Amino acid sequence: MSEFRVMIGEESFAYLRKNNYYYVDKTGFLNDFLPLSARVSLITRPRRFGKTLFMSMLTEFFDIDRKSRDLFAGLKVSANKELCAQWMNQYPVVFFSLKDVDGDSFSDALNELQRVFSSVVMEHDSLLTSNAVDTADREVLTRIKHNRATVSELRSFLMILTRAMRYQHCKPAIVLLDEYDVPVAKAEANGYYDEMIDFMRGFLSSALKTNSSNLLFAVLTGCLRITRESIFSGLNNLKCYDISDCDYADTFGFTQEEVDRLLAEAGLSSKREEVREWYDGYRFGDNQEIYCPWSIMNYVADHRTAQPAPKAYWLHSSDNALVRRLVANSTTDLTPSIDILLEGGTLLTKINHTPGYKNLASTPANIWSLLYLTGYLTKVPQDANYALPGTDALTIPNKEIREIFCEDLREWFSHRLQSPQRSELHEAFWKPDADRFAKLLSDILLVSISVFDYREHFYHGVLTGIFLSTNTYTISNLETGEGRSDILVWEGDKAAVIEVKRARNEEELPALLDMGIRQIADNHYDARFRANPAIHTIFHWSMAFCRKSVLARVVLAVQR
Repeated sequence: MSEFRVMIGEESFAYLRKNNYYYVDKTGFLNDFLPLSARVSLITRPRRFGKTLFMSMLTEFFDIDRKSRDLFAGLKVSANKELCAQWMNQYPVVFFSLKDVDGDSFSDALNELQRVFSSVVMEHDSLLTSNAVDTADREVLTRIKHNRATVSELRSFLMILTRAMRYQHCKPAIVLLDEYDVPVAKAEANGYYDEMIDFMRGFLSSALKTNSSNLLFAVLTGCLRITRESIFSGLNNLKCYDISDCDYADTFGFTQEEVDRLLAEAGLSSKREEVREWYDGYRFGDNQEIYCPWSIMNYVADHRTAQPAPKAYWLHSSDNALVRRLVANSTTDLTPSIDILLEGGTLLTKINHTPGYKNLASTPANIWSLLYLTGYLTKVPQDANYALPGTDALTIPNKEIREIFCEDLREWFSHRLQSPQRSELHEAFWKPDADRFAKLLSDILLVSISVFDYREHFYHGVLTGIFLSTNTYTISNLETGEGRSDILVWEGDKAAVIEVKRARNEEELPALLDMGIRQIADNHYDARFRANPAIHTIFHWSMAFCRKSVLARVVLAVQR
């Protein structure tokens, strides 16, 4: 166990293997992928499912400028001696990622693209002095290296680079392009969508469509397949694999067998059920059970030396701004369905596998498709028989994603509050004035949101968002005393424990208030506050909701 090593966030296959860090073997992909079935393969997966590390592995395997046999020793592909002899380190490879290409304008984004392309040229700068490479191509690559290229030259970069590689090595090149769709997603968010689509269409078509003598094959990864915008216009040699396809369903993400082995080697087999509850539940292909690698590796790293509560590692690990914006801007249509999902229910819809980025919010089905393709939702098992003919049954995969949905709702609600509303709520809460706080909150629910059947979790999220928006130190669902409190808040020398209840009808509200007050006291939810000498005043708040109605009760528990 002392030799077991986990590296979080490392995307270099060579670094992990050379330094004896844990690596979940995905090299079996090569046995299935070779011989080639398509000149260009596009594989789409949610963020943080191991795409970049996977592409790094492919680079080490194919690249003619590397000696990688030792890196693959003991891995699945190494058993295929014939394949390794034919393919390992036999072809020129260009590998780069567009995941960091961003900008407030198209000009800014082009500068970022130029920076990425310049780095690629530096990695292959022997091309700049090779007599085998055409002089004109060397001049263009030199200008790209020094950030002096024209837009036209940037658009032709990949085609020119692969041609130069073929001239130098007398072999066609392999192109590995990671997160190809990020520039388009950023452009959609920042208002230069059409310009970026036009650039990417020329950039990809010149390298992948009319470049057969210089290109052996290409593998692209991304989050969405953006063919609706004709970014791959006329590309007849393209094969796409998204999370619904059975091919390579176990290549990205961890299978149950892989997670079990990882937990055993980390000495955490006793945590198997907790890990399943929090991070399992994705289904790729027909019914391949998959875990998110980012969450599993973070969980293992955190739990080898301590025993913290599970958490949503995926929440702030990548840019999900598009998803957040669509959900926030479509609340009237989406809130009842989100409520069903958060309660563990299913949503019937027809998945659009090419929703594109433009006009995504035109139909709710497009939004549900986006949430499915980006990892927020997953299909229920086929044998559950939820779906009707022509529809797919979607659900939230696990506790981690449920936490993320709630967090998005909190942020949305806190942004909807106006400054005077925040001040009034803050004043009524700490005064404390339970009737006024309940009245103010009821007024906000009445005019700000469309609510018919929200459950307790939503009101919990609303309250957390309110306190976060007033810069009050706020913790949700923390283990304290003899259980898990709903919300803990404190400010200066004052603190409060909040218990949230939801009633089926308004007649139940008073009894639920009593239940909440008793629950706080009986379970000693304020134990952390009582143990802190800097806290002089502790309130117990019970709040009960029924649709847009609120009742609240407050007890002064400690005054010292």
